[in-house]
Amino acid sequence: MSEKILVVEDDKDIQELIVLSLSTQNIGSVHTADNIDEAKELLQSYDFQVVLLDLNLKSENGYQLLKYINSAFTKVLIVTAKDSELDVYKGFEQGAIDYIKKPFDPIELAYRVKVHIKPSQVLKFGHLTIDRAAADVYKNQQPVSLTAREYDLLLCFSSNNNQILSKEQLYANVWGYDTAADDNTLMVHIRTLRKKIEINPDKPELIKTVRRQGYIFRGSIHE
Repeated sequence: MSEKILVVEDDKDIQELIVLSLSTQNIGSVHTADNIDEAKELLQSYDFQVVLLDLNLKSENGYQLLKYINSAFTKVLIVTAKDSELDVYKGFEQGAIDYIKKPFDPIELAYRVKVHIKPSQVLKFGHLTIDRAAADVYKNQQPVSLTAREYDLLLCFSSNNNQILSKEQLYANVWGYDTAADDNTLMVHIRTLRKKIEINPDKPELIKTVRRQGYIFRGSIHE
């Protein structure tokens, strides 16, 4: 999966320069927006690892967009002609992690972005997001607290998406081969996990029971 970058810039020449500098270095899949409304629509449709944000968007203030960006998933780099210390501090206070002043060196910009682009360790299944690098789980972007066993069970399911797993397979992968199969232990853990990750635990959409065979994780992968 190609990592996604959003460039929010209303100057077409600068926008094209940024896109060219990133594509030349083969850095991610680049999307562009000319204004805050376009950027918001893209943020709702895709998961971006990096946003390059201009603060001077015609009559709009780029800071307004920062509240729509989840800094837990997306790194914001401000690219702007504003250079007062107050502007820099305000950007950092609202979640930005870097500041690039115009005019900029295209190669330097590309390398600054590259620092924040890493192979995706994030799995997104509709309302559920699993950050394997940080061992964090989010339901509708809200953190979910799982025990170590619940997290291992979820990883086992999500790593075998759309595959039926028998109870024996689940025990072997999550509890270890030396653990005796105990239906009650597995059922309790799955019931608790469903309560935490399903929208409606009584009608689970992710972890489904397959009669006489085991369980299956039905996650539609979202980019």
